[in-house]
Amino acid sequence: MTEEWTLTRIPFLRPPSQLPAPLPSERDFLESPTLFRDDVSHHRIVAVGTHFVVKHGRGVEEIEGQTLLFLDQYPKASLKVPRLYAMWRMSSSGHLCLVMERIAGEDLESAWPALTSAEKSIVCAKVKTGIDHLRTIPSPGFFGGVGLTKLPYHLFWDREGNKDVCGPFQNNSEFNAALVKKLRMIHTGNIDRISAKANFYEKHLGTMFGIHPAVFSHSDLQRKNIIIKKSADSIEVTLVDWEAAGWYPAFWEYAVKFCTLEWIDDWPQYLEQILEPYPREAAALRILYQDLWF
Repeated sequence: MTEEWTLTRIPFLRPPSQLPAPLPSERDFLESPTLFRDDVSHHRIVAVGTHFVVKHGRGVEEIEGQTLLFLDQYPKASLKVPRLYAMWRMSSSGHLCLVMERIAGEDLESAWPALTSAEKSIVCAKVKTGIDHLRTIPSPGFFGGVGLTKLPYHLFWDREGNKDVCGPFQNNSEFNAALVKKLRMIHTGNIDRISAKANFYEKHLGTMFGIHPAVFSHSDLQRKNIIIKKSADSIEVTLVDWEAAGWYPAFWEYAVKFCTLEWIDDWPQYLEQILEPYPREAAALRILYQDLWF
């Protein structure tokens, strides 16, 4: 199966009839005092009024906006995501900016300690329903970003854009080989040790990971990327930060989150209420992740 989605041209601006208010100007968000993130080396996230959040900076990638537009084609009440209102390159810096829907509520990381066990289970059930909806999106038969683009997760990043490392990949073998190639490209520390480890992964990674279909994955299911809004009789849940989303093997969503779990509270046990656990693949990826990232 091939993916029919065509990437949207930049600049992208929704018509006024589809906006809750006039779009903010660059000056509006550059001078906004409401900061959610202020990392000038990568990106800033600011609020402009009650309707808009703007993400901009040298680290902002077009694929995040394209993914939000792609998800517009598969609406579902159980999967609430911010709407993308506009995407353009800033005249002042050339950096990309994404103007998105501002989601009311609190991130789950901040809210978690005060939630009851019942509320935690309700939130997890709602996130699971949304993730399950992602899995119903027809598979394009490759591993990569929407529109047959490279995989956006940072382990597949390469300065030169080498397709063998970045993708897209046609099968599990190419996906696995990319991680091994990335490890071979690491030139710090003991080169012989890295080469020996790469040889091991090259020989055994296929057995460790197994064969899995491509499914659409958020790929960064941290609590800070889950926004909840509590009312007297309900909890609304929204997933944000789709910059790493794309088509990954079915085990990836759980396994890549397992790699960065801190095991300091009860979140790991609740995570298995959201995602089907893949303990074998998760353990293998965690070891490889440490070799690639630390």
